[in-house]
Amino acid sequence: MRKAPWPDYAGNQIHEGDTLTHPSGETGKVIFLETEKDPHDQWRVDYADQYLRLALQIGDKGQALVTESPSGSQ
Repeated sequence: MRKAPWPDYAGNQIHEGDTLTHPSGETGKVIFLETEKDPHDQWRVDYADQYLRLALQIGDKGQALVTESPSGSQ
């Protein structure tokens, strides 16, 4: 599993396939897009209806935390 270049809002490592949860309860799965070149474009969160940049989900506005990690890295 690839490790994201940024931690979640609480400082935990994020890996491809992890589930992130926002304070609102919304969840999404971390994905890596190999076709993109820039890390900000490669690392996304899949919310079923859209892919949003991971870096924007884990900051002060998104506050997303890793709540499930199939890699056991949590």
